[in-house]
Amino acid sequence: MLSGIAAGIVSALLQSISYVCSAGFMLKYRSPLRLVIFSQLVMGAFCLPFVPFVFPRGLLNRLPEFAMWVGVWLVVFSIGQVAFFSALRTIESSRISSLLGLKILVLSAISVIILRTDLAALQWVAVLLSTAAAVGMNWSGGARFSPAGICWLFLALIFYSLTDMTETHLVTMPSEGNLVFNSFAIGCVCYAVLGIATLPFLLKFRWTNKQFLHAIPFAAAWYFSQVALFVCFGLLGTVFGNVIQASRGLISIALGMLLLHFGLGKFDAKISGAMWVRRAIASVLMALGIILYSLARWHA
Repeated sequence: MLSGIAAGIVSALLQSISYVCSAGFMLKYRSPLRLVIFSQLVMGAFCLPFVPFVFPRGLLNRLPEFAMWVGVWLVVFSIGQVAFFSALRTIESSRISSLLGLKILVLSAISVIILRTDLAALQWVAVLLSTAAAVGMNWSGGARFSPAGICWLFLALIFYSLTDMTETHLVTMPSEGNLVFNSFAIGCVCYAVLGIATLPFLLKFRWTNKQFLHAIPFAAAWYFSQVALFVCFGLLGTVFGNVIQASRGLISIALGMLLLHFGLGKFDAKISGAMWVRRAIASVLMALGIILYSLARWHA
C-alpha cells in the first residue's frame, strides 16, 4: 500500500508541475485547447517509437481484448475532454478545476452502485472529506452556473471517472512483469494512439515547430504523472488512487509559494489572503481524508 501511496504522490507532484509548465504556453498562445492538441502530439511522438519494444508480451494472446479496452479508453477520455472544454465556455477555469474534485464522489458512487463494491463507513467519511477539500481548495464563488454548464461538467466528471477506471483495468491486464514497466508500456500504447487520433486537428490548428517545442515541458510532466498514476491505480484501485491524487492541491500550494519566493508569480494565479486561509483549511481536510482512507484499507 505504501508503494501505491508514494506513486500517487509522485503523480500528484508531476501533475502540479505540469500545470506550472502549462502557464508558459498559455502566456504565449492563450488557448488551453491548443495546449492539449500540441501536448498530445508531443506525447504521441515520444511514445510511438517505444511501443514495439515495451509492449507486454503477455498481452499478445489477448490482443483483440486489449485493443478493445484501449479503444474504450480513447473514447471515454475524448468525450471527457470535449465535455470539459464545453463546460469551460460558461464556467471559469479556476472554478471548474476545483469542481473536478467531485470526481472522487462520482467514482465512489459508480463503484458502489454499478460495480457493487462495498465502501466502509470510514472510507465514505474519507471520500467526503477529500471531496470537500478538493472543491474548497480553489473555489472562488461567483455567478451561478448555466444549465448547459452544469450538464457539461456532469458529463466531464462521469467520463473522466470512466477514464480512470479503464486505466486501472488496462494496467492490471498484463499477468506478468513489473508494474512500473507495465505502466510505462500501457501509457506508451494509449498516448501513441491518442497522438495519432489528434493528427486531424492540425487541419484547424496550424502546425508550427515553436508550438510543438513550447508544449514539451507540460507534455513530459503530464505523461510521467500518468505513468505514476497507472502504478497507483494498479496498487490501490481507482477510488483510493483518486483520494491520494487529490493531494495535488496541497502540492500546488507549496509550488505557488516557491514561485512567489523566486519572483515567478506570473506562472501562478494571484491568491488573496482569504484564499490562503481557505486552502490551509482544505489542506487539513485533505490530510485527514487520506489518513482515514488509509486506516480503513489497513484494517479491511
